[in-house]
Amino acid sequence: MGIFRFLLAALVVLFHFGGLGWIVGRIAVFAFYGISGFLIFQVLDRVYLSEPRGIPRFFCNRFVRLVPLYLVYTVLTLAMVRGLGPQAIVDPAGRRILQDVDRGIVELLIESATFGPDAEMVDSMPVLQFTPMLIPQGWSIGVEGTFYLLAPLVVLTTRRRSWWIAAWIGVGLLAFLWGVRTAGMDQDRFQVLVYKNAVASAVVFFMGGAFYYLRRRWGQPLPLAAIAIPMLAWVAVVTVPSLSLGVGPERSAGVFSQYLWLTLLLAGLVSLTHVKKLRAFDVNAGNLCYGVYLNHFLVGGLLLRAGATNYLGLPGALPFGFAVLVGSTVLAYATYRLVEHPFDRVRARVRGEYRPPPTPVVYGLRPQVAALAVAACLILLASPVGQAVGYVSQSNVADLPASPAFNIRWRPGTSDGDRQGFEAELGLNALGPVERDPSHRTWSYSLRSPTPDRVRALLEHRAVEDTSGINRDRLEISQ
Repeated sequence: MGIFRFLLAALVVLFHFGGLGWIVGRIAVFAFYGISGFLIFQVLDRVYLSEPRGIPRFFCNRFVRLVPLYLVYTVLTLAMVRGLGPQAIVDPAGRRILQDVDRGIVELLIESATFGPDAEMVDSMPVLQFTPMLIPQGWSIGVEGTFYLLAPLVVLTTRRRSWWIAAWIGVGLLAFLWGVRTAGMDQDRFQVLVYKNAVASAVVFFMGGAFYYLRRRWGQPLPLAAIAIPMLAWVAVVTVPSLSLGVGPERSAGVFSQYLWLTLLLAGLVSLTHVKKLRAFDVNAGNLCYGVYLNHFLVGGLLLRAGATNYLGLPGALPFGFAVLVGSTVLAYATYRLVEHPFDRVRARVRGEYRPPPTPVVYGLRPQVAALAVAACLILLASPVGQAVGYVSQSNVADLPASPAFNIRWRPGTSDGDRQGFEAELGLNALGPVERDPSHRTWSYSLRSPTPDRVRALLEHRAVEDTSGINRDRLEISQ
């Protein structure tokens, strides 16, 4: 799993600094939750829950694993912000790579060291999110910490009867769908109520636990070569739309769920994979991924201060993103040797002397073909899953009268089939083509339940080139 985890960390870096679209970073973070669920269920079931004092030792182990390196990078980032001046956090175009770091040193350290938790109710949806200022991507570490607090209870209730994990997944799925419904079509609310919300995202952690139980039952039938092509295909599906369209696929809960479904399928295949020939490389890649994830804003700031934009372009350009990735990898290796590796000995003492037997490796063509065939069939459910979640996101939108007529000019290359799909996705009633457009790309529509959220979704749609009859400032359709 180390190679896959490093790949996820690299995608997060390229999302923040390489210009990859919105879906890349979000899917990578949720994939981390799934992998984390697998690993945490595994160590609890095979090590800590087999002894009387196992749960306190599990929490001590997690603390030693996550906190020392996190604090090191918190202090280093604070030193960069205070010591190198604004050139380290503001690019030549005036965009800040770190927000809200103009506060006092003590406040910054406290907010970052405690992950800045914030719990509230938003329209009957419980929200628990984190905002560490100096390590902005550290919010997901806070979310994972929440999962760790819950994990012993989940594993205790499922390790003897593994199928009971379906109940936890069901509860998590209800929370996810309730967050989607509450957010509606407003992607800003989706960010708060679903993406960064520990309550709504717990279902992915539980899915990772289910993958562990599948591996405990079936072993590891897949060699690394068997999932190399699926993994490359997944990278292409996630990144190529971002490279070609600049912003990636349409921003909606339905599209997010389609990509999430495909990502979870890949994570499931990875959990059934046995790495033999590249074992050392896999382990080393896994050792570096946490450091890369934590340090890339620090590395980006150092590159800004060094004037790297004169040669690599601004943050958001692929050359700058890859430079940050290389620098993050080098720095992660250094801090692994200096910080993480010494603490690994502490973790070993906390873990104890017990060494569980290795997971059985199942050889043979039949189990490999069966696992890949099941995954191929489940891929076909990605679109229905996305449509179902998209329906849930629209179910809470107030039922308003249809809007007055307005016009949309679709981008070149939009086929009739694509246009009809977009009309259904956006809730448009087609009134017919606009004859005065010689390109035949402009159509007249009315919009069902024209709330500001729906109007914004229409204006931001990747296939919409221009509109007329819409007040973009007020998000209203003119009379």
